[in-house]
Amino acid sequence: MTVPDLPLRLAVAEPAAVLPEAGHGYEPKLDGWRCLIHVPAGAVQSRTASDLTDRFPGIFESAAALGEVVLDGELVAYRPQGRLDFAALGYGPARRRTEGITVVFVAFDLLGARRRDLRPLPYASRRERLEAVIGAGTAGIQLMRSTLDVEQARGWISAEQAAVGVEGALAKPLGSRYPLRGGRAGWVKVRHVDDVDALVLGVTGSPTRPTALVLGQADRRGRVRAVGLSTTLSRPALASLAGRLRLAPGGPVRASGVVAGLPGNEDFTYWPVEPGVVVEARADSAYELGRYRHRLTVVRAKPFTTRS
Repeated sequence: MTVPDLPLRLAVAEPAAVLPEAGHGYEPKLDGWRCLIHVPAGAVQSRTASDLTDRFPGIFESAAALGEVVLDGELVAYRPQGRLDFAALGYGPARRRTEGITVVFVAFDLLGARRRDLRPLPYASRRERLEAVIGAGTAGIQLMRSTLDVEQARGWISAEQAAVGVEGALAKPLGSRYPLRGGRAGWVKVRHVDDVDALVLGVTGSPTRPTALVLGQADRRGRVRAVGLSTTLSRPALASLAGRLRLAPGGPVRASGVVAGLPGNEDFTYWPVEPGVVVEARADSAYELGRYRHRLTVVRAKPFTTRS
């Protein structure tokens, strides 16, 4: 079987609350752009099949030095202090040079090599071959850390690791094959999350049967700004909100998906509500430019408080 052609659909990891034990390999979850490097096709492909080759020519050149390989991994930007900066991946080369930012592709899977499609092989075999191909790494290509020790992997799920750009950990069954059509591969990811308080600014769905919440927080000047969109509300969360929300006058409004949790600039409609209801939510470390990149999970509405 020859090396797979582009475009390729990538395997995905399903969210989980805890890491599975036994029979898994574990990797840190880095805060970057998921990418594929296809040396035979001369391309760096994003998760959504966008061509990034011209934006990061040095990355492709480093991969090409390894031979005709197809690599799956994470494109990350290191600041001089060693912290990962997701936003810096969107900077131009001149700004990256000025700020001392280094872009590296961290490979975690080998999908093809020596004109052979390696996706039907078990994860453990692909990992062994990947380590042989990458070796000590190059200026543009690094090997993702990996362990069979679940306790070590749990150490990647912490506030300290999140502060430097490690969002959590992934677990991959040692015998799992890489799905030929992309999608589920038996991988799971556990992100570090913090409990945060947020003000309810609006609801999506029906005003009487909300599906999700538009959430806000005060900035440094005390102004309340929209910071994120929640996941679909659970029954306990809905129950805690019953009778608490009051629609603001004026009807529904359109908002940009960049508020959080939606791809690109996709617009959505929500119903503004009267201020005053605060919820407890769980958020991961993907926060930049005053908003959360991923949706927040609402736990419950906080009780009203009175001031003496």
